Amino acid sequence: MSWVILGHAVGFELQRFQDVTKMSLFFPKMIGRFQAIANAYVSVGTFFALSGLLVSYLGLKELKKNNGKLNWGILTPPYMLILGVYVSLNRYWGGGPLWPENGIENDFCKDTWWKNLLNINNIVDRDNQFFGWAWYLANDMQFYILSPLMFVPLYFFNGWGLISSAVFLIGNGVATYFVSVKYKLPPSTLGVVDEKTTFDYTINYYFVPWCRIGPYVIGVVAGYCLYNTNGRKKIHWALNLLGWAVATALSVTVLYGLHDAINGNPLSIEVAALYNATHRTVLGACVCWVVVAGYINTLLSWEGFSPLSRLTYCAYLVHPILMYIYFESHRQPIYFTDMELIVRFLSFLMASMAVAFVASLTFESPMMD
Repeated sequence: MSWVILGHAVGFELQRFQDVTKMSLFFPKMIGRFQAIANAYVSVGTFFALSGLLVSYLGLKELKKNNGKLNWGILTPPYMLILGVYVSLNRYWGGGPLWPENGIENDFCKDTWWKNLLNINNIVDRDNQFFGWAWYLANDMQFYILSPLMFVPLYFFNGWGLISSAVFLIGNGVATYFVSVKYKLPPSTLGVVDEKTTFDYTINYYFVPWCRIGPYVIGVVAGYCLYNTNGRKKIHWALNLLGWAVATALSVTVLYGLHDAINGNPLSIEVAALYNATHRTVLGACVCWVVVAGYINTLLSWEGFSPLSRLTYCAYLVHPILMYIYFESHRQPIYFTDMELIVRFLSFLMASMAVAFVASLTFESPMMD
């Protein structure tokens, strides 16, 4: 969640930067030095991997507990309630020469709100987004609905479940490759000035479920592995060391491998398509390895993380709203420095968690009860 907020803190600021001269001096330096920010697009894939893992692991445990029966529920009220407050009141939350007179969302979303309510905003009329960052929530809900096609066969038939998961995984890779080739997409939109390329990358690749389900499928299989071993299987130290080395090498390649591509040495269309088709799934596998390997479980299971982890859903919902209010209310140009970005990111992180705390107590906890 911190990584997502970091990426958005920089991205939102770049979108509204007013001094082109200073941006042209700073931006190339930032890309060259801070790949974790420049390639923060991959951060959301970790959410998909963990969602798939938890849905599979908990779903399999419930199947076992209830002799093959599954109680299926969908939790969306916090999203809908925050969305309702946002669209109704956001016009009053800011001001200044850049502030939209009628609020941040066009026409108060009177013609688009229903897509978000049905979680199809990433498929239907996706070039007309309302609450734009909800593309992730729509994908996650769609994967949630599809997940029984993978973990239920894993429970009853094992092999058929793995075949079903493989079909989803192969379909994701093939679809992404051909979408990437068709629209001649780069591996990242960083440094891309062509609006059509950026539009196609976002609308036809970044938002759509058939290009994003890879990490989720990996998570489902990892959840099955945890369930099958009851989370207690010890991996031989040599194999574990090899696994950590491979996962580290792959994740570093995914994150930093575009350094040359976004610094004046673009990849060919085919190589970029191969990267687009595989890198999110690969990173999802690396994240799942951290969970399955288990050697740092004590650290990641520290009870101090628990309250913060419970706030991440609401933090995802509210943090872009805080950024919009801040940046759209600017009354003078922004001067980019490292320290400026650090202070701004930490401010957004703390403010997002604070507002998420209120939103969670107001909307999420009562609904869960």
